[in-house]
Amino acid sequence: MNIHEHHLKSPTQIITTQLGIPQEYKQHCIKEIYSLGDSMNQQTNVKAIMSSYKIWEETNILNQLINNIKITIDECYPPKNKKFKYNLVDAWSAIYKKSHYTIPHNHLPFQVSFVYYLQSSGYTPLVFDECNFQINPTDDMLIVFPSNLIHSVPEHTEENDRICLAGNLSWTFF
Repeated sequence: MNIHEHHLKSPTQIITTQLGIPQEYKQHCIKEIYSLGDSMNQQTNVKAIMSSYKIWEETNILNQLINNIKITIDECYPPKNKKFKYNLVDAWSAIYKKSHYTIPHNHLPFQVSFVYYLQSSGYTPLVFDECNFQINPTDDMLIVFPSNLIHSVPEHTEENDRICLAGNLSWTFF
């Protein structure tokens, strides 16, 4: 696994990596995300088609993907204090059709957030507003970042949908 670390303002660290999820399984996940539809009616920061925050309660098809993301975060973004481990608090899907966007926000009080791209045009970035930094995601890319970073998505201008799974993790003492 190739991990790319983006140090913006020390100790801020954003990590990107490709998960290597098989295309057939990704397509199965995408089909399931479309079938879930819009649970939030654009009442959150995400002005797109969004599932509930507990997507694993709506379907078990994404459980393998969620587990793979959690394992990858544990490996490439470990807590600095070895007395803690990450606990997945929530995860949701988002489908960005043309003209959809996300307003600037952060994910406090959580410690780590992620976005995994099942399908991305590569042209609509994930923007880290305060850091003056953006990532143009590609299919199968996982982006992991501190939850306190303000981020947004500009208006999606492509015809192809941008489909992602996002979530938050908190520290748990063990």
